[in-house]
Amino acid sequence: MVAKEGPFMTQAQFAIFDALRKDFSAYVENLNRRSPWLKNLQDELRESLGYQDYEVETPIVYNTALDDIGPRDQPLFLIVADNPGKNEQKTANRRYLVGQSGKLAKGWFAAELNLDFYKACIIINKTPLHTPKTAELRGLRKIARSRSAELDKELALLLDESQRFMAALAFNLHSTLNCVLWVSGYGELSPGKLFSVWAEETKKLYADSNPELRENFWVFKHFSMNQFAIEYKKSTTAPADPMSGLASIGKTNRFRILGW
Repeated sequence: MVAKEGPFMTQAQFAIFDALRKDFSAYVENLNRRSPWLKNLQDELRESLGYQDYEVETPIVYNTALDDIGPRDQPLFLIVADNPGKNEQKTANRRYLVGQSGKLAKGWFAAELNLDFYKACIIINKTPLHTPKTAELRGLRKIARSRSAELDKELALLLDESQRFMAALAFNLHSTLNCVLWVSGYGELSPGKLFSVWAEETKKLYADSNPELRENFWVFKHFSMNQFAIEYKKSTTAPADPMSGLASIGKTNRFRILGW
């Protein structure tokens, strides 16, 4: 048995979705205008790490794939990944999960769920700020700190603010659409970690939410390096319904990581 496609959006759902994506796009434009110093930090980070295979083109990235979604689409999952990497920030792309992790996700969805990953999923991130790899957000903070205390504070505030915005975006999209929210990557959600602000804000938003909405909030390992596929294989034994296996893993991880 494979996953079923979600229902079409109602006119009201699509109107809210459209307003949310426009708000997200405007927010990213605003962040880029407010943070002209960010690209210099990202360029220094890239050079210090020896990345010669790309240039920083989009410091803060809106997912333009959201603009392709219409009222006759049937999103089954709302994927919340980490932050835009090398491929995602390219001007020609500006789409989330289009690098190696996206390829792995696409292959798994096709093989296990018989679904087209990019059609079945709406994809957002925990922050729209670019770094080549997520862990390198720490390196970006280090470079800002070496420049000045003021710049370090600006970057810290930018990261915190963007995570709160993205947590609210995820909650509002999830509340509007008949889908499962799928958190991809939980290693940085603990207190003091890179995405602890996103986790804290998410806990507040879901504290008094509809119980069904909370039940449809699932947490998994990253798609990268087949982490998720390995987690799924170890945790399930050829379930007749893969959605049941996903639900079991995702809810268990949510409780262990987020406490609810």
